[in-house]
This record gives sequence, C-alpha cells and structure tokens, in this order.
Amino acid sequence: MRRCPLCGSPLRDEGGLLVCGRCGFIVDEDLVPSLFDRSDSPMMSRSRSLEHMARELDLSDEIIKLAEELVRAYSSLYGKVHTHSILLAALIVASRLRGSPIPIKEAIRRLSIGVSPSRVAFYVGRLEDLLPRKDIPWEGYINYLIAKMSRDEELMRKLEKASGKVDPRILLERLRIRALKEMKELRNRKRSALVGRNPVYIAAAVVYLAGKKIGMRYLSQGVIADLLGANRSTISKVLGLVK
Repeated sequence: MRRCPLCGSPLRDEGGLLVCGRCGFIVDEDLVPSLFDRSDSPMMSRSRSLEHMARELDLSDEIIKLAEELVRAYSSLYGKVHTHSILLAALIVASRLRGSPIPIKEAIRRLSIGVSPSRVAFYVGRLEDLLPRKDIPWEGYINYLIAKMSRDEELMRKLEKASGKVDPRILLERLRIRALKEMKELRNRKRSALVGRNPVYIAAAVVYLAGKKIGMRYLSQGVIADLLGANRSTISKVLGLVK
C-alpha cells in the first residue's frame, strides 16, 4: 500500500491522483514520479515538489527560494500545507514578486495537474496577505505578455509581413514601451478601478490599446485572448474598464 510521504497515512486513488485521506497531500504520479522517499522530512518533500513544479514552469532558482520561504511562513501560521494548490500558489506569488508573473490557468495547464484554479487563487490571496502591501508589478505583467507574443510564430510572421523592413522584435519593444506609458497614465486616471481586478487581464488590455496606438493592425482582441487562453468577452469587458 502506498503511503503519504508527509504523514505516513494510506493514499487513495481519486481520479488518477493519489490523495492522502489524513492531511490532504496530493501526489500526481505523472508530475512527480518517485520524487518522495519515506525517509524524507516534510519540509524536504515540499521543497522537492516545489522545485519540480518550478522547473516545469521554467522558473528561476530565485523564485523557488522565495516560494519556499512563503510556504514556510504559511506553514508556521496555518499548519500543514502539503497540497499542490498551495505549492503552486507560492510559485505564482513568487513569480509575481520577481517580475516574471505566470497566470494560474496557464501554470495548471503546463503542469497538467488536477487542481482547481479557484482553489489556487484562494491560496494566492492568503499568501499575498502575508506580504507587506506593495503596488502590483505592472511592468512584469506587460513584459510577460510581450515575451509570449515574441514566442508566437504566427504572430511574428504577421508582424514581419506588415512591417516591411522593420524587425518585428523592434516593433514589440516599441509596444512594450508604449504599454508601460499607457499603464502609468491608467493608474493615474483610474487607480481605484484597478483594485481587485485580475492584473494579467488589465495588462493585456493595456497592451492591446498600446498596439492600436502604434499601428499594430494584427494585434486584435482575439490574438490577446488566445495568448492568454482567455475568452474574448473577458478581454472586451476589461477594455471597457480601462478606456
């Protein structure tokens, strides 16, 4: 019988995931094969899982270290924190703080783990409550979107065709600079309206508007939505807020 690497209780199969009936720890064998040894301490097991998830998401050692500190701080307040939802939430928060934000739904998709986006978002909120209140790192969200655009081969081909002799990478840098300017102006105009909004979608709307202002014809709402794996209606609603 397989046992939980953290508390030693029996694991049960729930839809392809091994779940501890006592502490709730989830072992996704497709994601973390043979990562846990019964001799490992709970903190070591958490550390290994965090590192494995971070590598799958191409996150840096700095983000991993910060995520471990967040998990440790959360654990000291709330006790055991061994589910993938909390570990992923720690990586999400750490990535935001280090200027390399990754959306929750994209992280879940890339990791292929059976966790609820709303549950991860809940823990993201709890972890952020442990931090000193700081402004949202908008530059990081905008840089994240520009980087996704640069990796989209179809979009880059369209930009190259439309721009003639201008390198599409130069166009994206112009877009980034204009988006940062638009974001600054938006915060001055509607700071209170941004509170509680999904920062990824706010940044996406700003990038879209910035693209229109510098003449990027192919940067449609649909392109932005597809890059984020979001509904086009979501982007439209946010555009209504920031205009």
